[in-house]
Amino acid sequence: MTVADGVALVKFDDAHRHNPWSMPRMDGLARLLAEFGRDDEVRSVVLFSGLGRSFGVGGSFHETVKFTGGDEVDAWIDQVTDLYVAALRLDRPLIAAIDGYAIGIGLQLALTADYRIGSSRCLLKMPEFELGIACTFGGFMLEKAVGRAVMQKMLMTCVEWDASRSERDNLLHEVVPAEGLRDTALRHAKHAAAFTTAGFRKTKPYLNATYIEGLERTRVAGKLAHRAAFAAGDAQRKMHRVIGAGAELAEVGR
Repeated sequence: MTVADGVALVKFDDAHRHNPWSMPRMDGLARLLAEFGRDDEVRSVVLFSGLGRSFGVGGSFHETVKFTGGDEVDAWIDQVTDLYVAALRLDRPLIAAIDGYAIGIGLQLALTADYRIGSSRCLLKMPEFELGIACTFGGFMLEKAVGRAVMQKMLMTCVEWDASRSERDNLLHEVVPAEGLRDTALRHAKHAAAFTTAGFRKTKPYLNATYIEGLERTRVAGKLAHRAAFAAGDAQRKMHRVIGAGAELAEVGR
């Protein structure tokens, strides 16, 4: 993480290139976002997966494959919810710069951003139903951000949205060549860093209030839904097959 000219650049380069979101990584980012809200030197924030790296392919199968539908599910859902709420509560402009895949948790984290920029090769997907997992957060956040029809199509087809389709459906606000992704995100962040403090920081909490309220309701519904899904055992069997096959994309949403 670096801070220059009021812009905090958070680069996800401490894990596998596809960036599965483990609970410690979610907790670390949530804490960092809270710290930014107390740091007067930070006036805008960029979340960047790094060139040639995915923004995130969901939760870590190595964690979730062990779930049995008990209290461990509640702890996981709390971690997921806390991350999204931390991003939405940050009263600085938050920009997501997406290369590679944004799947499950990765896509949902991007949906908390104020502005989403994707590389021309990025791919967005919400595959929970194919994986035997509930999609309470994904469904709520997609409908909130881009509308019911797109949400239904993504959940029911479980297919990838390429960059052009993602921009048409407003999942992305802008698409640029991969080599220009970082610079474009930083340019937008520097522009946003110049916003008057009072104007932006009094507006964003108001605009995100109902989003956060909905996520808190989803926290409760998500625990019930995911307890049932993991208790059924189908998701774990699919995850074991992925891990056993040595697949690179250990993707799991919520």
